[in-house]
Amino acid sequence: MAGSDSSKLYEVLKIQRDSYRQDGLPDPKTRMERLHRLSNMLIDNQDKIVDAERRDFKEKSPTLIRLAEIMGTVSAIRYTESKVEEWMQPVPLELSSEYESLGARAQIVHQPKGVVGVVAPWNGPIILSCMPLAGIIGAGNRAMIKPSELAPHSAALLETMIKSSFDESEVAVIQGGIEVAQEFTGLPFDHLLYTGSSRVAKLVMAAAAENLVPVTLELGGKCPVIIGADANVMLAAERLAYGKLIHAGQVCVSPDYLFIHEAIAEDFVKSLTQAVVRQFPSVCDNTDYSPMLNSAHFARLQALVSDAERKGAEVVCINPRNQPIDPESSLKFPLHLLLNVSDDMNVMQEEIFGPILPIMTYGRLSEAIDYINSKPNPLSAYYFGSDLEERNSICGEVTTGSIVFDDVLCQIFHEQIPFGGIGNSGMGRYRGREGFTTFSNQVSVLLQTDKDEVLKGLRPPYTAELQAFIDQQISC
Repeated sequence: MAGSDSSKLYEVLKIQRDSYRQDGLPDPKTRMERLHRLSNMLIDNQDKIVDAERRDFKEKSPTLIRLAEIMGTVSAIRYTESKVEEWMQPVPLELSSEYESLGARAQIVHQPKGVVGVVAPWNGPIILSCMPLAGIIGAGNRAMIKPSELAPHSAALLETMIKSSFDESEVAVIQGGIEVAQEFTGLPFDHLLYTGSSRVAKLVMAAAAENLVPVTLELGGKCPVIIGADANVMLAAERLAYGKLIHAGQVCVSPDYLFIHEAIAEDFVKSLTQAVVRQFPSVCDNTDYSPMLNSAHFARLQALVSDAERKGAEVVCINPRNQPIDPESSLKFPLHLLLNVSDDMNVMQEEIFGPILPIMTYGRLSEAIDYINSKPNPLSAYYFGSDLEERNSICGEVTTGSIVFDDVLCQIFHEQIPFGGIGNSGMGRYRGREGFTTFSNQVSVLLQTDKDEVLKGLRPPYTAELQAFIDQQISC
């Protein structure tokens, strides 16, 4: 629906809801066929996807687009397609042995919720629009997608692809700016998935609450990395360099700030610098190095660095060929390491979403954990080191959506791992089976026993035997 009038949103919602009710519960074959159509849509249009994203993100690597936006999404869809029939089976629930001995049984049956709204962000315009569809379609629902207007070429292509592969009653794409997005989030969906910032999420949640629409919020936050004293420095540096700079840090689980044990801090900063140079020997003319979305985002990063430097931070710019850092010539922003940072710096107050990495040191692990816990809950937390006691401390004391040991960002590559945050970093989970569950109505089904002599004793007139039974059950 290019250039959608917001008044048309209700019409599309009615079409999908009427079709859902008329068709009834979709069987496994129907769901798998829709999922197959979705994966084929991406494969058949991969060259167009690369072209559209490179128009939205000038000079973005075609290999990275195919790896993340296409291969990653197709893999997720195929995984759900292979599992959906299994997931649709009723899940038995255990009752008391006495009750089951009488023939009573209980189970969970997964019904589709109906029509699910998806608000997708600009930083993954294809994957974050289509990957949720795996769980949504797998659970038997219909979907309406509102892509970001900040990636217009990808959004337009998404609409064209969806129209050619799905009837509007199955999946529809809604185009438009902020006003349409506001109207979209206020629709009486059966579920709403929003991916984006915490600030906007509060507005989304308030709009959904008007219709008591359940929401899944996939947000971001400042994801910390802790480098332990016994960490493999070279390995950690290589993995951190890759994880921080994939898509130039414009990923919700990208490392946001770094805690290094003071005993290895100097060596680690050197190793990290060397790892970045090995992976990206140049910046502006390197097709492997991703650009920022636009000049406004570029300027925001420059302002963060300037503010930090003005307040006492030491800035290490990793720009191997000393190429000009200028949004007029290139939107590629080199990695800036910030040493001696303090909490009054803007870079420590807001999600960075770019190639800036503040670095702090610690002597005791509790110092790092206390700092992390003093801030809003992160979407992910990372630790490099083999100390089992330290790993247990992080698992037990850091409240976050996911924890990864000895790597960063890799959790998003596994469809088997539920994805989501807590508090400021999100609400709810999806991906894989968790996505199927999130987008399903879990119906409790109880098959009552036909042996009425036991149940009869619970009905009036109440007897002394019943009173004795109650006393027995609640006695110490």
